[in-house]
Amino acid sequence: MEAVSAASSQSLPSPPSTPSARSLSRRLTSLGEEVLRRALYSPQSISVYQHARRALAFGAYSNLLLIILPLGIVGGLLHWHVLLVFILNFLAVIPLSALLSYSSEKLSDHVGDLLGSLLNATFGNSVELAAGIMAVVRGRADIAQSIMIGSILSDLLLVLGFCMISASWGRNLSPFNAAVADTLSSLMIIATMAIILPTALASTLTAGHSQVTARIVTFSRGTAIILLVMYVCYIYFQMKTHAHLFERADNDHESNTAPLSSQPAPHANIYILILILIASSTGVVVCTYFVFQSMAGAAHTAHVSISFIATILIPIASNSPEGSAVIAASQRGDIDFAISVIVSSILQISLFVIPFLVILGWFAHQQITLRFDSFNTMILFFSVLAVSYMLREGRYTYIHGVMLVGL
Repeated sequence: MEAVSAASSQSLPSPPSTPSARSLSRRLTSLGEEVLRRALYSPQSISVYQHARRALAFGAYSNLLLIILPLGIVGGLLHWHVLLVFILNFLAVIPLSALLSYSSEKLSDHVGDLLGSLLNATFGNSVELAAGIMAVVRGRADIAQSIMIGSILSDLLLVLGFCMISASWGRNLSPFNAAVADTLSSLMIIATMAIILPTALASTLTAGHSQVTARIVTFSRGTAIILLVMYVCYIYFQMKTHAHLFERADNDHESNTAPLSSQPAPHANIYILILILIASSTGVVVCTYFVFQSMAGAAHTAHVSISFIATILIPIASNSPEGSAVIAASQRGDIDFAISVIVSSILQISLFVIPFLVILGWFAHQQITLRFDSFNTMILFFSVLAVSYMLREGRYTYIHGVMLVGL
């Protein structure tokens, strides 16, 4: 009997094994990597697999918020509760900004230095630009100005502060590239002074209200043209005449983030990048539109001011992808790269986005000026002075970052 039972047990086929959840997840991840490899990169590249893994890992957690995108659009079209519409579209802006920054950065590698810099300036601050254009068209210069000031302060205090904390925690005095920091801080002070001057001029004029407004509008439009010329000179300075000052930080960042293989990284398919750029920019515009539409109702429901939403919340949503990237880079020791990205973003807003909105208001017959709120102007001025003083020292500790975040 034992022999018969043993023989029968050997003759019976074993039941098929069911894949576990972990193995199924690994298979789906491998499939996703293969799809991304075939879609984005050419088959001639040798290190495609490593680059595809990094692309999948980029913004993996924030990309989960893309699930909210259709809900936000449907909620805006069907006129759901204003607070719900605001929250859904506000959260959807975060992964869209990450995709837009990623595609514009990769696309700039194919189009040259000048056009690539314009792409990064336009799409790197897409949320601020879209919200600013909507505010200008509707004659809400105060909202546009609050968003611009908030974006500068978010980069200047919050992002840079966390970069210093993550880079120097548990260490002594940490150095950084003083030449780049000194140059960028000087440019930042000049750009900030150009923005503050119309506000200072308005406080000194004693004529009638209409005459003061006319003078401020004329002065702001002239200053905006000068700022745009300064931005072109800054791009030429960074890309041509003094590119060696910025190559060290970029090379250090690439060496620390490069794969172990010494083979060159693959080039992304330009057509796929253009498709991602168009889709993500369209999503940013739509979500920003619904955020702008529901802002007043959400502020009333949540018992907060519109200025708080424009100055604090919208810049945080826009800067969170770039902020998380530079904080991670500074944690690996790339503080020079982080400072360069942060100050370059501030200069893009100061020298490109803000004057562009003033010129746009000129053509749209809207009196958009550089006369900001006095309190916000004072905060911006002292923040720029504090950061410039820290950068000129050439060394920092985590306590410097704590003080910036505390401001």
